[in-house]
Amino acid sequence: MMMPEKEETILLKNFNRRIEKDFGKVYSLFYNDLFYFAAKLYQHTEIEPRDAIHDVFLNLWQSASLKFERLTDIKAYLFVSLRNHFKSYVRHHQYVEQYEADQLLEKDSFEANIIESETLSTFHHILGLLPEESAEILKLFLNGWKAEEIAQKLGKNKQTVYNKKSEAIAYLKNKLSKDSLLFLLLLTGNF
Repeated sequence: MMMPEKEETILLKNFNRRIEKDFGKVYSLFYNDLFYFAAKLYQHTEIEPRDAIHDVFLNLWQSASLKFERLTDIKAYLFVSLRNHFKSYVRHHQYVEQYEADQLLEKDSFEANIIESETLSTFHHILGLLPEESAEILKLFLNGWKAEEIAQKLGKNKQTVYNKKSEAIAYLKNKLSKDSLLFLLLLTGNF
């Protein structure tokens, strides 16, 4: 990388003025060092090292107000820019992954809400098929009440509550499809 001082001064002057030919010389001068650095940074990504180097040089080209006093300053700037480019890529990749995960969760949540709505609709339809007292007992069981609590609330004995629950299930067996009955039995814990 050593070059005569006068040649380096002319190269820097033209580089700082963004003269294409001299900008290309600097590109060629530092390309190999930058390539190996970029290859290490981007080794586990889909980014090609030469593309990252190209992006860094393009940004430098577009930053015409940025001037350098020595070639080593340009080289240091390019290495730091390449590292920052990689950090930016990683942050972006993390945001994309988080966004995709959020979208999946949102989709799962959306689908779960639809299933829950359909389940509640089916449940209310099923309860509407039962005699009123049996429907009330079944609903209380589904809400986590124990037989003793239901009996006390309704002023019935515990065995009557169990009998009404069994009658409700037997009634529904005759009225519902296999899938709907299985669903109901799973809900009531009788399966």
